[in-house]
Amino acid sequence: MQNSNREYKRNYLDTNECTSRGACSVSPSIASMEEVAILFLQQLAYYILKLENFGASNNKIRFEIITTLASLISLNEFSEKQLHTIIVNEYFMLEEVKKTYNQLCKEKNIVPQDIKRISKFNASTTVAQTIALGEKLFLEKYNKISTEQKNLIEILMIIIKSVSLNLIKLNDFNEFDSEIYHEILKTLDIFNDKKLQNKQVMENISKLAMLDYKLQLKISELLLKTFDGISKVEVSHSTTKGKAILVSGNNFFDLLKILEETKDKDIDIYTHSNLLITHALNKFHQFKNLKGHYGDNTENCILDFATFPGSILLTKNSKNNTEYLYRGRLFSNDYIVPNGVIKIENDNYDELIEAAENAKGFSKGKTKENTILGFNEQEIETQIDTIIEKLNNGNIEKLYIIGIDPHSQIQKEYFKEFLTKLKPKEFAISFSYESKKDNVLTINIGNYIPLASAILKKLFDKYPLSSNKIVFLFTTCDVMTISNIIILKNKDAKNIHMAKCQPTIINPSVFETFSNTYSIKTTTNPENDLNLIRKQKDTP
Repeated sequence: MQNSNREYKRNYLDTNECTSRGACSVSPSIASMEEVAILFLQQLAYYILKLENFGASNNKIRFEIITTLASLISLNEFSEKQLHTIIVNEYFMLEEVKKTYNQLCKEKNIVPQDIKRISKFNASTTVAQTIALGEKLFLEKYNKISTEQKNLIEILMIIIKSVSLNLIKLNDFNEFDSEIYHEILKTLDIFNDKKLQNKQVMENISKLAMLDYKLQLKISELLLKTFDGISKVEVSHSTTKGKAILVSGNNFFDLLKILEETKDKDIDIYTHSNLLITHALNKFHQFKNLKGHYGDNTENCILDFATFPGSILLTKNSKNNTEYLYRGRLFSNDYIVPNGVIKIENDNYDELIEAAENAKGFSKGKTKENTILGFNEQEIETQIDTIIEKLNNGNIEKLYIIGIDPHSQIQKEYFKEFLTKLKPKEFAISFSYESKKDNVLTINIGNYIPLASAILKKLFDKYPLSSNKIVFLFTTCDVMTISNIIILKNKDAKNIHMAKCQPTIINPSVFETFSNTYSIKTTTNPENDLNLIRKQKDTP
């Protein structure tokens, strides 16, 4: 057993996501620059809240703040120059809102309550000077607080980023939640208080995580409503001869526009990354030029992009490492465009389409195994009712809920063995890995987490989530994983296991604080983990 455990850990380190992407840590210079970016956002929050008290608002600045926070999820993807551009933009926003605040105070005969600004930063501050400033800010801030508080603050920032990302997704549907935006501002503003306490940080973590849950449910509802519901379908991973465009990322509307503009052209469209779920959404079934999903690994864009013989669109809110990829056929309409990528302005895709027509395309097709994607909503309701009945009458003694597919070989091996070791009175709901066993229900949602949240709500509206019979196994580690774990702990979930986080996502010291604070266990190997789980008492 010990040898098996060591083998799993060794394989994990050999095959984890960051190794395949070529970046396993955030550089010290980028981390230092983030300190400046975050401080400007905190000070912006202070003045925007002051302006809101005067009844003043600015939708452009509101969107830029949320977009910047969401983009910082992909911090390790930025070059120093890109992050410096973001910081300079924040600086100008801060100067604008501060000027407006002081003007309104003067008009109302109110004494302004300014906070200490960064005196050593201005529009001409260089990248090197920004890095040095960030290093100084880091030392000044963290030399005054404990390691535990530092780590809790980092966890809170992770939750802020997750909420911001989901606000951006909500905005894609032309909706926005001003109250949640206001809570983000209030949370950022607490960092302007020099006497910040751990209790206050923890309270804000819990509050924002639950707002994140609210956003996920709303996004899931809008997704199904906007795109005419969902079906259980077979998705092709094969390719066919001809010109092609690859659409990667998270934005369904960008994909829809590309499909509309190419439906009468001899160009095939393939999805990549988190756009897999679009094949199950009914509205997309009308497009015959939507051929299938390209690539085996969601995060292995270096291999997938380098081997795709057409043009590639990185949709809004994409997370891709493109530093070493070929130039001329990578396009993006995102707020922040990676190095070597051509920026699309005003949703004009002519250059993208022209690049696809000029590219060689697939000289011949390649056949791969199809996958089953999506679900039938009525069937899910019936299956959940059956599971609840079996939980209540004792025919299910443990219910394992397995997260989305991280496309990791070691995770695939782990859960293949895990599912084979299930006892007759154990059941698994898997949002990723399939099994032919009768006691495994696989619901492939194409890694679209809001759908998983909505499906699980149907279950836990009828059965207590706090039961020791319920075991959660998170297969990924990202900002939404951290947020969803805290959501579950807020709802008194007892048994949560997760894959080890990589340093690109969360610092090992922060991960240790997170695990200890929320009683999270790191997966080792199936036999060890199942033995540990089975020793726990079953309570209703």
